[in-house]
Amino acid sequence: MNKIYDKLLLLLAGLALLGGAALFVLKSGADEFGSSGPSQPAENPYVAVPVPESGSVEAEWPEPLPQSSGPDWLYDVFTPPKIYIDKDGLFTAEPPKLPTPPEPFGIFLVDVARKLYRIQFEGYIEEDLSDASKSLILLYDEERKIQIRVRPGEAIAEAELTVLDFMIERKFDPAESTVLKTVKLELMDERAGEQVTFIHGERLFDSTVTVVVASEENPEERIELTEEGASFELASAQYVLQKINLEENSATFEKQAMGDGEAEVRVLSPQFIPQENEPDESDAEVLPSIEVLDLNF
Repeated sequence: MNKIYDKLLLLLAGLALLGGAALFVLKSGADEFGSSGPSQPAENPYVAVPVPESGSVEAEWPEPLPQSSGPDWLYDVFTPPKIYIDKDGLFTAEPPKLPTPPEPFGIFLVDVARKLYRIQFEGYIEEDLSDASKSLILLYDEERKIQIRVRPGEAIAEAELTVLDFMIERKFDPAESTVLKTVKLELMDERAGEQVTFIHGERLFDSTVTVVVASEENPEERIELTEEGASFELASAQYVLQKINLEENSATFEKQAMGDGEAEVRVLSPQFIPQENEPDESDAEVLPSIEVLDLNF
């Protein structure tokens, strides 16, 4: 075994000797054929460029200085200033100002509603299709909360009314292949001394409009108004109901001037604020509704 290791070491030493000899021959051959002086391009020699002398220059800043010394313009190394654009399209350091909320008006509008007429036409039972005068008319007294059954030509003293006429008109619609029926009821309101006409399926409202306003400080403090021009005091101020707009469901109020102030006019729309003792609808008991059937064929 020792002889084998000796032969291997001898072989490696010989290879190292041969490699060193080959490297020496190659290096000596390159030095023989190479140039000993610095190499330069034959046609484009380097031209020395003179180095200009730098002198100190003093900067002159125009007036005013580019950076203001005011407290709004704040500069830092890594935090640039916040710059805004004003209404004229110019840059500014002043942040935009939020609009000032209007002064409290003192009152808000709860509701604008027309009251139901004291008698409502709920339905009818047609006993004879060829004679409407034999029908039984179903009315509802909103004041007494009771139903009234009456026939054409009959008078009800308790309700202060008389049935003048009851008409059922049928027209055939060829386009829809259906019969269009129009039912009208005419009553004499003995209390008001005027004739009232009802259309079946439509609710009749009184001519009186009720406007309900409440105090912003105390919503439980409310006032009901029924006519334009009415003045009232609420939330320690005087107000006048100038106009009622049923189409837009709004009302115009004037808050009269106090001291050296000026009168203020606003158009208010209804808004609702629940009372503290008002029960939640989710906890309320659901009662079955009473439906009046129209037994007509």
